[in-house]
Amino acid sequence: MAAGSCLPEDMIRETLLRLPVQSLLRFQAVCKRWLALITSSNFILTHCKHRPKHSIMLTNTWFGENYGISMIEADATGKLEHRNLPSSPMNNAVNCRGIGSSNGLLCVYVKKTHNVDYFLWNLATGKHRLLLFPPALGNYTPRTFGFGFVPEINDYKLLIVDDASFEGHLNIRAVVYTLSTDSWKEVEGVTVSRSYLGPRISVVVQGIWYDLIFREEENIVQGTSREPRKVPSILRFDMVNDVFSKLEDGLPYDNACGRNMNLMEYKELLAMGVSRDEVTTFELEIWTLMKNENCWTKLFLCRPLPKIMTMIPLGFLNDKEIILSDYSTELFYDILQLYDPSTQKSSVVSTCEEFIYFETHNYVESLVSVDAPGHQAVRRCFPDMERIKPSILREQEKRKRKAGIDAFK
Repeated sequence: MAAGSCLPEDMIRETLLRLPVQSLLRFQAVCKRWLALITSSNFILTHCKHRPKHSIMLTNTWFGENYGISMIEADATGKLEHRNLPSSPMNNAVNCRGIGSSNGLLCVYVKKTHNVDYFLWNLATGKHRLLLFPPALGNYTPRTFGFGFVPEINDYKLLIVDDASFEGHLNIRAVVYTLSTDSWKEVEGVTVSRSYLGPRISVVVQGIWYDLIFREEENIVQGTSREPRKVPSILRFDMVNDVFSKLEDGLPYDNACGRNMNLMEYKELLAMGVSRDEVTTFELEIWTLMKNENCWTKLFLCRPLPKIMTMIPLGFLNDKEIILSDYSTELFYDILQLYDPSTQKSSVVSTCEEFIYFETHNYVESLVSVDAPGHQAVRRCFPDMERIKPSILREQEKRKRKAGIDAFK
């Protein structure tokens, strides 16, 4: 250690940044200097950027009696790696969804017999924590979600969106959880006329939540009234200011072509898959929205793709290959494919009869803690959490015990 301690600080830091999480967890015990470096917020976030996006997580799967996830490695060879979700927050679960993954934290929604829960899980460290929904906020029926890191405020937020329709209008209301303060709050919603939320999964890109909404308009052709036209727009939520807004102009969509749309993330940009199903083939365009949100750019045109059933683009593996789910409504299983736009070749990764449906989330292993900063400080200063604890933490601990969950396990 004497020789190692003489190494320049920059060299030590650059070396540690390239190590996997399990090694860094062990090296925290080397000395106080290394412990302070490895646990600093700047080091943890920089370490995330050095780790490859080596996996995509497919959630809402069922393995025997345990809910779990499947992971495709960066050098996918057709075999999925399965992991069970933590057992304690999944007690009495009847359904679950992966809300989002950011800097190694996976946020999971769990529907139970009489209530719903939300928890954060760091797969690399194995730590998880329940996010208790305050009774004072009333009864929210989650319609869609969003979870992600907000760079401008160096924080993580969870958005829960509830919607209701009345007299032909879509009424959006929402609550937001902030990790740094371990707190929830209601935010001002939005009302949109003659609209409804899209069926696909919403995404969070660089602190902005996006989801598709569709407005129904009259569709009259040569004096004959047809089914209403479904005109898309994008509902967005700025997680810095907690404000809803809409993007309507310039969307790459042609209603006459009968195309389907869904949102994804590509290299920290919002991406949109615009697809059209034919009888035997499938055509897919991938567009990206520039950071100023003023222009869409066509990234890929994939055609024709061999169609087996109903093909849905889910996301990207390593920002290169497109993940496609070929779902059969008759056979009730998914065929998962990878399509490489550069070679125009596709390969089947897995036929997953035990999966309910696929959701994809980028994943990178990290040291990010599931605890709010206040929790971490208290635990460092007062390891005996039962003897000395602020009143707020003590009350939360009682509620978690009542739910049968050890929040600090």
